[in-house]
Amino acid sequence: MLIMEKLKLKETMTKTEEEIADFLLEQGSNIEKYSSRSLAEATYTSPATIVRMCKRMGFGGFEDFKTQYIKEIRYLDQQPGEVDVNFPFSEKDTIMKAANRIALLYKETAQDTVSLLRHDALQRAVKLLRYSQNVYVFSAGTAINQAECFREKMIKIGKRVTISNNLNYQLYEAGCLSVKDVAIIISYSGETGKTLRVAMECKKRSVPVIALTSFGENSLTKYAACKLTISTKESLFQNLGDFSTHLSVSLLLDILYAAYFQQDYNGNYQRKLERTSLLERFRKSTNSIIMGGEEKE
Repeated sequence: MLIMEKLKLKETMTKTEEEIADFLLEQGSNIEKYSSRSLAEATYTSPATIVRMCKRMGFGGFEDFKTQYIKEIRYLDQQPGEVDVNFPFSEKDTIMKAANRIALLYKETAQDTVSLLRHDALQRAVKLLRYSQNVYVFSAGTAINQAECFREKMIKIGKRVTISNNLNYQLYEAGCLSVKDVAIIISYSGETGKTLRVAMECKKRSVPVIALTSFGENSLTKYAACKLTISTKESLFQNLGDFSTHLSVSLLLDILYAAYFQQDYNGNYQRKLERTSLLERFRKSTNSIIMGGEEKE
């Protein structure tokens, strides 16, 4: 959940904390100039109250809260794209205009996803994959469909990836993992109950978690060894089809695959050729481009 949403919801906040939350929302990025002392003076509270509130929200203190809050505001205040992420086309658009609007949405989502990518997080994720015995992917949503494409790519180069489509079995499977395995957990909100139970089980068993989730702090990130951020412009429910979220997840998984592939580029390429030549030798086309530039009979 975004910090801004936590401040608006005011769950479990005292009356004093609610007033502080309102002030933080009102000030926005201006909060950068405040210290815990000056904020306490402005809200007629105490520095201890400010720090305690920030810790209750999951931060180390006021400075940690302020840093993350400013990052969030700057991300959300970025110039909006040409396409409304939630309503990229209208009922009055021609079918070709709608098609072009979706294409533009894809472009903007891809750019936003890459802008949120951090080198150290990606490097850490690749290292976890590389030295893991098994890779398990967990999600309570339709991201499982994107994960299946990731799984196909990985098994073609010899890396085993397991996905369970049964939400009830996912927790049992998490209970079978060991420290030698790695879990990829995908959750846009980072607050899905069953997904968090899987993450908790992984933590209990010292299984490292690669989290694909939304911008900012949420419950899932607390269990993650590293985080790859999904483009966070789309509403959970008020949208026409989860276009942006699905694309962002697919892109992150493709980037993760590409970065893993690079660790043994020639070896992985040879393994892929060997496996696909055995299993896909009957696939043919009269199009020389998709057949690798060679005419096939």
